[in-house]
Amino acid sequence: MIIRPAGLVLHQQQLLTMRYRYGERDRFNLPGGNLEPGESIPICLQREFQEELGLTVAVGDLLCCSETLVGERHAVHLIFPVTISAGTPQLNPQATRALEICWLPLVQLAQTPLYPSIAAPLSQWLLQGELPARYLGQVVQEWFA
Repeated sequence: MIIRPAGLVLHQQQLLTMRYRYGERDRFNLPGGNLEPGESIPICLQREFQEELGLTVAVGDLLCCSETLVGERHAVHLIFPVTISAGTPQLNPQATRALEICWLPLVQLAQTPLYPSIAAPLSQWLLQGELPARYLGQVVQEWFA
């Protein structure tokens, strides 16, 4: 099982994401990564933001979690609000396969292929202030390839 903390960064009604390309499809990830042995979740998020985006961040309290099961890959996604303390997001191609940084407008979030596939409940929370649950269940990644 993979533990994948991810950070939710908002700026001017936009969400920070990283765009990946799989086959003919784009996928947008919340910044984050896999927990390494002996590493705490906040330290993992701080490391991933520094390595991949050149950012120093402060990690807030757990917002929500979900699971994905794609083939043999079972991942638990832990979503935290993150505040940028220092730096401007710049993609480090040596640390990620992401193609670019994308600030997604919140009004477009529900229709965006997000990984994990929690765009609809995140959109509901960010636009209406209502998160349906802390545990969003096992989400289906039909477009994942």
